[in-house]
Amino acid sequence: MPEVLTVIPTFNAARFLPETLDCLARQTRRPDRIVVIDNGSTDETESMVRRHPQLRIEFRRNETNIGVLGNLNRCLELASQTDYLHLLMADDLVLPGFMAKTLHVLEQVHGQALAYVLNEDINQHGAVVGPAVRKPAGAPRRIPTAQFLRRQATLETVLLPGVLFRTQRRPLPCRFRPMPQIADGVFLAECAHSGLSVHEVPEYLCQYRLSDINASSRHRTQLDSFVRDEWRGMEQVSGWIPEPRGWRGVTRAILRFRFAARTEVKRQLFADTLPDYAAEIDSVRREISGPILGTLGLCAVRARDLLRRIQGQPSRVEEIQRLQQHHPRP
Repeated sequence: MPEVLTVIPTFNAARFLPETLDCLARQTRRPDRIVVIDNGSTDETESMVRRHPQLRIEFRRNETNIGVLGNLNRCLELASQTDYLHLLMADDLVLPGFMAKTLHVLEQVHGQALAYVLNEDINQHGAVVGPAVRKPAGAPRRIPTAQFLRRQATLETVLLPGVLFRTQRRPLPCRFRPMPQIADGVFLAECAHSGLSVHEVPEYLCQYRLSDINASSRHRTQLDSFVRDEWRGMEQVSGWIPEPRGWRGVTRAILRFRFAARTEVKRQLFADTLPDYAAEIDSVRREISGPILGTLGLCAVRARDLLRRIQGQPSRVEEIQRLQQHHPRP
């Protein structure tokens, strides 16, 4: 029987960890090994792990805090010790069929590969709060590398907790790069670029928790991480897309437009509470997207919000602010 290993990097997430461990106990096909790598927590993380009633878990503690990306890269060091590797953040969940369904897909492919599921958002209490519009379900399918890279480059990204890797007991070909806001999206794109085949299981089997301990929340008020890292990641991934040289200019223009639209939403989030920070975000939008694409992205967001109001729906910023009521910004 092939071995499945789930590794959980954690830091001061004791309040969420029991539910995360429970979701592994409820899998119809449980992982054969579970390793928790603690990054110097000062809460009850270790006792939570050691007293779980259903699972035998290996607990490891880093001598010093090596940062979230350093800890994720330490998790990757275990890839050569297993046939299948799953990285599960300490506050996220996978539903009972996740392991069995992704494993079934990967057992039928050759070489190193990854399979991912769709995700839904939950608040800090575990209630599902999104997405409002769900993708249709269907049969598992292989995703062409170019298609996957385009989606990752435009930040329609797959989330790491919903991914199972087929390692063949070899190291994965890449590591997490130092761009916290988008490191997982770039990492998965680089895996595909390096030769891993990509497979989609179109079922909502991963639950991403909108909490104050995830990277997106922690870096919201750090301009370089929150805004510029997104563009760096978009540029990096777009350079891996296999396409004729003449199309690269078109792809880059599309990315600048998408970046401008995303950055305008971020600016609006802080316009009332931190106006100086909002102005800095807007300055980065104009700097990177340029006057034409920057303005088009801004206009697209405002036109969409106007249409939503006409239809009696909240704007994108109002949706985000509603979610923030469940997990206050740190």
